[in-house]
Amino acid sequence: MKRVKTKRKRKFKKRIILYALCVFIGYELSYNIIMNFKLADSNETFIKGILADSNYHMLYEKKANNLFSKLFASVLDVNKPVSILENTFHFKASRPTTYVDGTVMNTHKKATPLVYIYNTHQAEAYQGEGLENYNIKPGVMMATYILKDKLEKEGVNTMVLEDNLTDYMNLNNMSFNKSYEASRTLISETINSYDFKLIIDLHRDSVVKDKVTTIINNKSCAKIIFVNGLDYENSNQNLTIANKLNDMIKEKYPSLTRGVLTKGGDKVNGIYNQDLNPNMILLEVGSHESTIDEVLNTLELLAPILAEYVNEI
Repeated sequence: MKRVKTKRKRKFKKRIILYALCVFIGYELSYNIIMNFKLADSNETFIKGILADSNYHMLYEKKANNLFSKLFASVLDVNKPVSILENTFHFKASRPTTYVDGTVMNTHKKATPLVYIYNTHQAEAYQGEGLENYNIKPGVMMATYILKDKLEKEGVNTMVLEDNLTDYMNLNNMSFNKSYEASRTLISETINSYDFKLIIDLHRDSVVKDKVTTIINNKSCAKIIFVNGLDYENSNQNLTIANKLNDMIKEKYPSLTRGVLTKGGDKVNGIYNQDLNPNMILLEVGSHESTIDEVLNTLELLAPILAEYVNEI
């Protein structure tokens, strides 16, 4: 009798375990399907989809921590914003990515990077209506990674500064007004290691929304402005590039750019690290009152123009 009861208990326990496992599998499958294939009906919803459950949102570091997340990551990679954009909006499969020389990209071998993007003021933020529930404050670093994805979609291999500038400054007891000294230290080695055709220090402005917003193709976009220092030798070389890009943007989207602002003299930086390389520009996208989806709309328009410029030189 005892053996019979023991066998029954074992069978009962196995059923409980099997039932619990089935419930877990069902939950994981349902959760991943819903999270990965939910359609986005606006840019803002798209941004939310990218950032959901991600605390380190600026670098899109949402990691797959379980078997099922890893399984579904093969279908839709949450670490690549462009892949989400294409899947959620049902974009047609694009042609193979090509480089400026016309060769098709080898997925096993990275080409030499042509563009480098960094943020001297990494903490500069944008508005993110509805993102408070996710404890997310989108900013210029997020814009940098979106622009990187857009440029690579155009076949332009792009690098970004991944170092945490704030941590570096805190460790070295540097105040905010030393930001350009800090970024100079962090970018110098990379800039000297590659022959970049374009180096972008991406910022945002601090003016009222009306001055930095325009409607293009029925979408609200954040206006851009170039800032060029004058207090260093050969500043005209960097200024020439800023003017060239500004003219290219004006030709296609006249209302998108606020022009090229030059700065020099007393009580002004006047350099912005642009003395490090003649191909360096400072680009401001929107302001503190711009929303992240307005910035996204702008970068979608800007990336093909930047790619066109890189392909020409």
